[in-house]
Amino acid sequence: MIREFQKASFLSHSVRQTLGWARALGKKLKPGACVALTGSLGSGKTLFIKGLAKGLGVRDSNRVKSPTFVLLHLYEGRVPIYHFDLYRLDREADLDAVGFDEFVQDPSAVSLVEWADKARCRIPSGALWVNLKITGPHSRKISLEDDSGI
Repeated sequence: MIREFQKASFLSHSVRQTLGWARALGKKLKPGACVALTGSLGSGKTLFIKGLAKGLGVRDSNRVKSPTFVLLHLYEGRVPIYHFDLYRLDREADLDAVGFDEFVQDPSAVSLVEWADKARCRIPSGALWVNLKITGPHSRKISLEDDSGI
């Protein structure tokens, strides 16, 4: 998917730094990409997605909010962006009801999935996994792993 991000870890010391790294990554994402985010509550998954969206050409990243209560938000950037939040996912049938598999396999769009570990078996092979870990009040360890096996 993204060779230079095949496996990497960063320590971010601020919101600004996290947004900057996410934005740089977003600029490199190509249509068909799926980014699967994991981490505890409050670790910065939605913030990271704001940065990805900015890098993908979303002009007003303030519109990027967690779709916790609706499961999916759509954004327009240089490609369509599907933003899922699986935090409240109770049943796998809920994924079927919104067409999850079709969205995350859309070759013309980028899919961003928060709480992806709740549907690990439904995340396409080749996804870029991003784990955010709280290391301090404003710092996060951000680990990236390309699942494509390249």
